[in-house]
Amino acid sequence: MKTKVLIVDDEESIRKLLKSRMEREGYDVATASNVDEAEKAFGTNGNGIGTVVTDLKMPGRDGFALMKSLKEKNAYTKYIVITGHGEKEAAVQSVKYGATDYLEKPFDLEEFVHTVKRCQREYALQSENQDLVARLEARIERTEPKVDAHTWYTSKSDAMAKANEWITVLKRESARADAEEPSVLILGESGTGKEGFARQVQAASRRSKGPWVAVNCANFNEQLLESELFGHEKGAFTGANATKRGLFEIAKGGTLFLDEIGEMDVKLQAKLLRVLQEKTFRRVGGTADIETDVRVVAATNVNLQEKVAKGAFREDLYHRLSRVVMEVPPLRARTTDIVPMAKFFANQAFEARGKHFPGFTPDSETAIQNYAWPGNVREMQNVIERVALVHVGTTPITPSNLTIPTGKAGQVIGFPTGGRANLSVVQGGGGTPTTGTTGTTPTNPNPATNGTTETGSYMEMKKQWVDAFEKEYLVNTLTRHDGNVSAAAREAKLDRSNFLRLLRRHGVKAQDFRKVGADEEIARAA
Repeated sequence: MKTKVLIVDDEESIRKLLKSRMEREGYDVATASNVDEAEKAFGTNGNGIGTVVTDLKMPGRDGFALMKSLKEKNAYTKYIVITGHGEKEAAVQSVKYGATDYLEKPFDLEEFVHTVKRCQREYALQSENQDLVARLEARIERTEPKVDAHTWYTSKSDAMAKANEWITVLKRESARADAEEPSVLILGESGTGKEGFARQVQAASRRSKGPWVAVNCANFNEQLLESELFGHEKGAFTGANATKRGLFEIAKGGTLFLDEIGEMDVKLQAKLLRVLQEKTFRRVGGTADIETDVRVVAATNVNLQEKVAKGAFREDLYHRLSRVVMEVPPLRARTTDIVPMAKFFANQAFEARGKHFPGFTPDSETAIQNYAWPGNVREMQNVIERVALVHVGTTPITPSNLTIPTGKAGQVIGFPTGGRANLSVVQGGGGTPTTGTTGTTPTNPNPATNGTTETGSYMEMKKQWVDAFEKEYLVNTLTRHDGNVSAAAREAKLDRSNFLRLLRRHGVKAQDFRKVGADEEIARAA
C-alpha cells in the first residue's frame, strides 16, 4: 500500500486538481486549506503521510510554519513547496527549512507527479531503513544468547555434540580462535547456519556476555551501510536530523557479525580496514576519532579470493579478515546432524505454538536423512515450521506431512501425485512448484479444511490461520519466482518494501528459493 500524500493550499481548485491527479496514480490523498487543518490531518506522528505538498503563502500561518510544526512530529516526511512566479528567494529559503523540492507556478502536472513519486520513494527508503535499524538494535543481547532455531548449537552444543561430530569440530576450532581474538571469516553455502556458528565463536570467547550485533551487508547501499556501521552526526546529510550511534559503538565489548561481507562496496571496505587496524573510526560527517572494542566476525557464501582477483574485494582487507577461516559444511555433508537437527527444530517449532512434538515415524526419519537439503539448515527449518503450523493431534509425523522431494520425478512428500486438487507445492531451496492431477484425494495438511479443529478463542484461531496463510502465500510466490523479491512483490501487487516486511515478520528468507546457479545479482536484490 502506498504512503499518503497531503496537499495544503488555500485555493480549492488547486487542491482538487492535484488530489485528482495523484489519485489516478493510486495514492491515498488528503487535503487541507490551512495549517490548522493540515496539523489535524497529520496527527501526532504523520498518520502514514510520506509527502506534504504545501503552498508557501496562505492566510494565517504560512508554509514555513507548517514545515516547522510537522517536522517536530515526524522527521522523515518529505515536503514539496509551491511558490509563486518569481519567488526564487522564498523557494531557496524553503529548502533551508527542510523542503525536499519546490515547484514554481505555473508548473507542469507531469513534473508535479514525478516530484511527488521521487519524494515518496525517498520516504519509503528512509522508513524501511529505520525499521531495519530498530530490528538490528533489538537483536543486541547483553546476556547469553537465547536459544532459537538459528543458534541451537550455541547453547545446546554440549548435548548435541555427542551425536554430531561436525559440531564438536566447529566448537573446538571456535574456542582455539579466541586466544588473541583475531577477526574470523566464516565460509559456507547459503542457509548453512553461518550466523549460528558466529554466535558459537562469541559464546566460546571472553566476550560471551557482551553485545551481539548482526548486520547483513547486502541489505544496504554504500551510504546507508556506512551510516549503520559508523553512525552519523546531525546534519551530515539530508534527513540526518539527529546524531546516531553506529553499530561499532553499539557492539562495544562484544561481537559485530558482518553477514554477506562480499557484497560490501570497495570504498567502504577501506574504512572497515582502517577500523580493524587502528581500532578507531569517525561517524559520517564527524571529525572526532572514536575508539572501538569490537571483535568482527564476517561471513560469506561467495569466493572472496575470486573477488580479490577481479578487483571487487580489497586484498588487504581479505588478509585481515582471514587470519582465522572456518568453513561451515553444507548439511548434506553432515550426515549425523540431519535427523537430530530436525528433531531439535521440531521441538522448538511445536513448543512455540503451544503444541507437543509427537516425533517422526521411522519412514519420516529416512526421508529426512536421504534428502539432499540444497537450502541447508534454513530450508530444513522452513519445512519443519510448516509441519508445526498445520499438524494436529498426537500422531507422529509421517512422510505425508512433509513437503520435501522423494527423489522420484515430479513427486513431493506430503502432496502425492494424482491429487484431485491442483496444488502448488513448495520444494524448498528454490524448487519449482509441482501440481497434482486428477485422481484420489490428496493428503491435506491443513486442519482448517480437513474437518479437524483446535481449541482457542476466535481471535486466537483467526490469527493462527491468517499467519499460516500469509507465510504459505509468501513461500509459494517466492518459489514461482526463484527467490526474486521484486517479481514476487509485483505478482502480489504489494510495494517491495511491504513485501520485505512480510518476509521478515514470518522469517522467510528469499535466498532459500533460488535455483542452484541462479544469477547472483537477482539473489542479492532479493
